[in-house]
Amino acid sequence: MQVTWKKQRSYVPKNRLSRGRARWLLPVLPVAAFLIGWQVLAGLGLIDRALFPSPIDIMSELVALHFRELPARSVLLSHVAVTLKRVLIASLAGILIGTFSGILMGTSKLAYRFFDPLITVLMPIPGIAMAPLFIIWLGFGDSTIVALGIIATLFPVLYNTASGVRSIDLQLTRAARIMGAGRVTILFNVYLPSAAGYLLTGIKLGLARCWRTVIAVEFIAAANWGLGYMIWDAAEYLRAAIVYGGIALLIIIYFVMEKGIINTLEKNTVEKWGVTRK
Repeated sequence: MQVTWKKQRSYVPKNRLSRGRARWLLPVLPVAAFLIGWQVLAGLGLIDRALFPSPIDIMSELVALHFRELPARSVLLSHVAVTLKRVLIASLAGILIGTFSGILMGTSKLAYRFFDPLITVLMPIPGIAMAPLFIIWLGFGDSTIVALGIIATLFPVLYNTASGVRSIDLQLTRAARIMGAGRVTILFNVYLPSAAGYLLTGIKLGLARCWRTVIAVEFIAAANWGLGYMIWDAAEYLRAAIVYGGIALLIIIYFVMEKGIINTLEKNTVEKWGVTRK
């Protein structure tokens, strides 16, 4: 007797499918309606296309900028790559310094009292306001932009990490010491997991501040490359389509960074451990 095996189809409830589609469609619909309305108004001549170029005109300018110096290089992608490199270096350095400084401030009352007034004074100062000083010290280019990006990332990560460590139940650390755990073991197995929710929030805020600061400082301190420089240069020559296109790229790139990196990290850490709810 011959036995045949049939592959069973997995059953997915229709309600779940409809909820999944609605989850993706709801954020997209307002943006699509806005862009379509903008295009229609520009096409009918109801808005000045020199000041408010249509979405199609903006896309055409970005495509032309991409192909301008090919095959040697893409001007558009070169601007994007330089900005992402600056943000990557600044955010990683700021996260590392902020995390370990926050642990120090969270575990030591003396360190907290010493550094807290200094941080309170420096944190409200925008990066663009400190840019002239850093240009005098470090000159134009990557050094100034990355340094200000590190400072922008540092404060949210530091404060949130310190708050997370200070909120840990002291019984956990005492129990770890009684069981023979050393300082390094307590750091990685008690402090960091317990403060992970605070740390992730600090990283989100720090990355957003780093992104804004790097772009803003590129307006005045960049040497020919970067999205901020691209937008500022286009504004000086009244190329509105490039300005709008650059702003749209800032939104899209940061959205991908947060959803693709931060949210994935959050799902695989604090949500998985049950520290935060989905």
